[in-house]
Amino acid sequence: MAMHDIYDPPPAPEAWQPPEPEPLNFTAGDLAWLAALCALLFAAAAVAGTVEPILTLLVMIGGALVILESWFTALGFLHRRPSKLFKHRWTIFLAALLPWLVGLGIAAALMLGLFLISDWAG
Repeated sequence: MAMHDIYDPPPAPEAWQPPEPEPLNFTAGDLAWLAALCALLFAAAAVAGTVEPILTLLVMIGGALVILESWFTALGFLHRRPSKLFKHRWTIFLAALLPWLVGLGIAAALMLGLFLISDWAG
């Protein structure tokens, strides 16, 4: 038995083959959920644009990334555990979006708090 360093392992017995890509199936309700989130994003971007015009673009880019990531995450989960019930699908889409809402909400609250503290101290 030859000894091997953990940083120089013996060759694998067979070559690794990546799994075959699987299609993501979505329903009309899933597309409606995506459209509703995009409508909320457009409204948020319009409100942000009243404060500073460049914020419209930043909110649109950041929001689009958040929405697409959570939407595809939910579709991936639904591919592994299919459900045709609208209530279940809606809950899964909301659960995929919730960590983003909490994280971004905390970040926004901290930034606003810092702005308020700097205004108060200055």
